[in-house]
Amino acid sequence: MRFRERTWLAPAIFLIAALNVADVANAALIPGIVDGPDMRLSGTQTFVFNPSSLGGTVSWSVDRETISDVGTHTRTNAILSATGSSATFSLSAVSGSETIYYVNASDRGAQDQQTVQVFTANTRTWFTYHSAGNPDVRVFTVVPSTLSSRTRVLLAMHGNTRTASDYADYWRSWATQHDYLVLCPYYDAVNWPSVGQYQMGNVFSGDDCGGVLNPRERWTFTIDLGIHQRARDGFGIADPQFDMWGFSGGGQHVHRFMLYEPTAPVRTAVAAGSGWYTAPDLNIDCPYGVRDPLLWFTKTDLTAWTNRNMVIMVGTADTVRDDELRITARADAQGLNRYQRAGYMMSKGRTLNPLTRWRRVDVPDVGHSAKPMAQAAQSVILGSLVDTPAPAPLLTGGPLLQMRPNPLMANGWLSGEGWGREAVKVEVFDLLGRRVAEQTAMVSQGKWQLPWSGLSGPRSIASGVYLVRARDHDRQVQQKILVTR
Repeated sequence: MRFRERTWLAPAIFLIAALNVADVANAALIPGIVDGPDMRLSGTQTFVFNPSSLGGTVSWSVDRETISDVGTHTRTNAILSATGSSATFSLSAVSGSETIYYVNASDRGAQDQQTVQVFTANTRTWFTYHSAGNPDVRVFTVVPSTLSSRTRVLLAMHGNTRTASDYADYWRSWATQHDYLVLCPYYDAVNWPSVGQYQMGNVFSGDDCGGVLNPRERWTFTIDLGIHQRARDGFGIADPQFDMWGFSGGGQHVHRFMLYEPTAPVRTAVAAGSGWYTAPDLNIDCPYGVRDPLLWFTKTDLTAWTNRNMVIMVGTADTVRDDELRITARADAQGLNRYQRAGYMMSKGRTLNPLTRWRRVDVPDVGHSAKPMAQAAQSVILGSLVDTPAPAPLLTGGPLLQMRPNPLMANGWLSGEGWGREAVKVEVFDLLGRRVAEQTAMVSQGKWQLPWSGLSGPRSIASGVYLVRARDHDRQVQQKILVTR
């Protein structure tokens, strides 16, 4: 949390007369260091001091604390100093350590301190998240050099091997290219050793919904939310939403997070390579369903869960019954491997809610491997920034989207072959990502057809280049098209 020390040396009667707390403009002139983000990129930083009524020369000094990988704290006082109403310091990050600076300033009537943790841009670093009553969580982090209030946030959840630092590396290049702050919480095997504590969010005191319900503040799901809020506040990020991805045990954690935290501001959640699932079924006992005397879920709650933007992602080669896969009669009822179990979960979502927003994405020729699954998820995350459900990676050998002629004129046609039995939604986007037209096509024997002139949208389709996207519950194909008049 941000740590501020402010001391006013003037008499209390002066403070009452000088500060009208109902006046925002006056509040900005509270004596002391002007508030700013307490998590920043390393490099040159400027601080401003609002003087007290007693005035005098403002004196600055900077102390530095480093926390090593093994937790050793080293503090060095007065490493930098300056005078004046503002001061500029070069605050560098010490490699291999958390680096925290304590910026101190005072004049004759006020003294203040601001704490700032700094991070090297485009590099895997970390900070420590503290929450009352819980063990500390190391959060491996990638901060893009483009960091601003417009930067977006991704939470990446590790699997049972607890390799959170590797997961940060898998997302690092993508994050630096697309202005994303990546947060990879490390739930270590000492403090959260069991499936119940990590994969199932520490909702119950025992594994597999055993014991009693833990207080909400002990849930790892709640800690996730706190980590996001800490980073958002610390880095000064405006976007209230975040994206979420998890692989293997992290995929389990993500899909249950979306159930137990129904109001969490998640833009897109990708549960990848999950070993088994908690299904939206009131007739199956927890943890394989949600029937439990201690749980509160209703059909309405489960329908709301299936209406959230969640992707069930699995590699087509993730078919091995390895040592990490839960092999029990109840788990095998979902399928004999992760690929089959993803299909089971998707089917359960559709059975409850035929209009579910859940989407299954198959990643061709990938087994149980985190890095290629992260790479596949990156196109899904980027696609969620368009006003449309998250897209799947393009698959070879799948359904066709055809446009005749191309360039397309007013009397052209869109058609598809090799689709399933469900209706296909066809959408047209301009190069700014705005949806300009959409229509639903009915499928007959795997085929559908729509006249270009029959597409409806909020604006006319002028000449230019567009992206046409066709999708059903499982698959998606997209293609650029040139429209002429």
